[in-house]
Amino acid sequence: MEAEKNVGIEVYITPTPGMGGQIKVDPEDFYVEEIAEIDCKGQNYAVIRVKKKNWDTIRLAKEIAKSLGISRSRVSFAGTKDKRAVSIQYFSIYNVKKEDIEKISIKDVEIEFVGYSNRPIQLGDLLGNQFKIKVVNCRDGEIFEKTLESLKELGTPNFFGLQRFGSTRFITHEVGKLILQGKYEEALWSYVAKPFALENDEIKKIREDLWNSRDAKMGLKLLPKHLTYERSLLQSLREGKNELQALLSLPKNLKMMFIHAYQSYIYNRLLSERIREFGTLKEIFEGDFASYLTFEKSKPTFLDYSEVTSINKNRVKRLLSERFAALALPLVGYQTKLEGWNRMALEMLAEDNLDLSSFRHEVKEFSSPGTFREADMLIEISEIKFDSGNFSFYLPKGCYATTLLREFLKVPGLA
Repeated sequence: MEAEKNVGIEVYITPTPGMGGQIKVDPEDFYVEEIAEIDCKGQNYAVIRVKKKNWDTIRLAKEIAKSLGISRSRVSFAGTKDKRAVSIQYFSIYNVKKEDIEKISIKDVEIEFVGYSNRPIQLGDLLGNQFKIKVVNCRDGEIFEKTLESLKELGTPNFFGLQRFGSTRFITHEVGKLILQGKYEEALWSYVAKPFALENDEIKKIREDLWNSRDAKMGLKLLPKHLTYERSLLQSLREGKNELQALLSLPKNLKMMFIHAYQSYIYNRLLSERIREFGTLKEIFEGDFASYLTFEKSKPTFLDYSEVTSINKNRVKRLLSERFAALALPLVGYQTKLEGWNRMALEMLAEDNLDLSSFRHEVKEFSSPGTFREADMLIEISEIKFDSGNFSFYLPKGCYATTLLREFLKVPGLA
């Protein structure tokens, strides 16, 4: 459970024993399909539906751009998906034609042209994801039923999964913290070279040598070609850029990911503490925030949030009991309102010598006003099914399948 603790996931909410087992033994064991409502009544952006196997979303976007001979910035998507999986998701591409898209040929990728839109695909376009996951060597369905009932009674913790913090090295939140602290040299070298126990021995040894030497020339010689972003940072140093300038040369979504990962780490710690203190996510108090479900679309999804006050408390509690609302916890930023129990976030930031104003950075991608996120997945809407090691369920956008499965399996380090 060490990797989970490092990203703030410290507890289970259910008292049941684990079903055990392994996920992603084979990429085809993990299937995820985006559920989205996209307006294709436009002309500026080509919308495609992509089925991919064993492909990282960001790297695939780069490969699609390369195939079309265009900038990666013209390719957008609603959210990243697991690499070791079969996934179906939507991309939009600025100013390309259907006939150009039909010429794309990428191994283990199927592309279907959907239509044209007047704007790029964004996170808000995603309602949720449908999952079908095979768990190898897991235990019987009796544990499943008991855990399911416990989750419905206590709430289902909506932790950010390990994938939020990196694909193999779960360190993006550490890089984000160092950026917010203004320690750009340490941030760069942490991303490029900080060793991580779960990496293969050969790459781990290269990173260890780099971590100690800080030798960009040596790093470019030794780091494998697939570590694109690490090599890009080292190349920037070789060209005479300082560490901040090198970090700024990274793609926009990666720069934003560092700060988002640190926000996610603080959120995970808050959620762990909430569970430890109350044992449930179904209690709500003045000063808390609540998030609300909407059923006006093809699938239910979280739409909005608001503060719980003396005026609306009874109404929010009723919606909570009827499964139309969930407790929400802060993703801290410079505009975040922290009242009541949530002020604990200030103590967590102070441990890192940071405060809310730290998120007002001169670089836009390193800045965030903050927001709130549902702490309970409200799995009552998920139609969770289990049969002979096979799980199937729907989750609203932003919810991690591995986070849900960890309560059933009780296997540390699911990613």
